[in-house]
Amino acid sequence: MNGKTAKRLPWGLIYLRLLLAPVAMLFGHYGILGAPYILLLAVAAASDYYDGVLARKLGVETAELRQWDSIADTFFFLGVLGGIWLAYPEIYKTYALGIYAILGTEMLRYMVDWSKFRRGASYHAWSAKAFGVALLAATIAIMGFGKAEPLFPLALALGILSEVEGLLMSLVLKKWTYNVKHLGVAMRLRRE
Repeated sequence: MNGKTAKRLPWGLIYLRLLLAPVAMLFGHYGILGAPYILLLAVAAASDYYDGVLARKLGVETAELRQWDSIADTFFFLGVLGGIWLAYPEIYKTYALGIYAILGTEMLRYMVDWSKFRRGASYHAWSAKAFGVALLAATIAIMGFGKAEPLFPLALALGILSEVEGLLMSLVLKKWTYNVKHLGVAMRLRRE
């Protein structure tokens, strides 16, 4: 593999995750659960991890790449939620308030980001990473084994905290910045 092709790998992994979002919904719709769904989640998680690792290693990490990484994460999250809704509507209904709190805060943050920065945020904060890991574990429990508790409520709580932190960072920052690890960093950047 030549250097030019290698530098495209992070983009390929992002595109892969975008393509896996509707697959997550289709698997839920057709009841393709258990090991196949867990494999789907593993591929998506690996693509999410390695797109950033490879981008840094290959020296191709850019604001645009990081922003598309965030967009792919959001689309995949929506695909997973759709899959849960289709496969386990009772679980979705039970936790609808937490799900809608995350979605509503995410939409509010996007509105703030677009109004203030003319593009969406791409913070990759630690809270978002914790939410991602918790959501992965919860989705494995739901789609692999039909069990929502105790992991799904924990993932939703972390998701709400992550979204609130992202919204606060967008309100605090004076200019668009990516890879802001927590609210304290955003506050420091505001003072600079």
